[in-house]
Amino acid sequence: MYCSKCGNLIPEARLKALPSAKTCVHCSQAQRVAGFPLITGKTEYSALQIVSQADAQQLHKMGARRGTGASTYMKREKRN
Repeated sequence: MYCSKCGNLIPEARLKALPSAKTCVHCSQAQRVAGFPLITGKTEYSALQIVSQADAQQLHKMGARRGTGASTYMKREKRN
């Protein structure tokens, strides 16, 4: 099957995962997102924060630093 937008061949793996796909991954309008677990109790992860790929990259960079994580970043973004 070929992409309805660009005409390139849609990879077989994409068609297996999403049999109704009419477009290739590049032409797809679905945006990629990432999820980060948030601590909502004292020691439990019970919520998932969905963020864009740009935010996910920023969070990944921040994750290497001590004391910062998804919840800290999202709180700061909401204030701005």
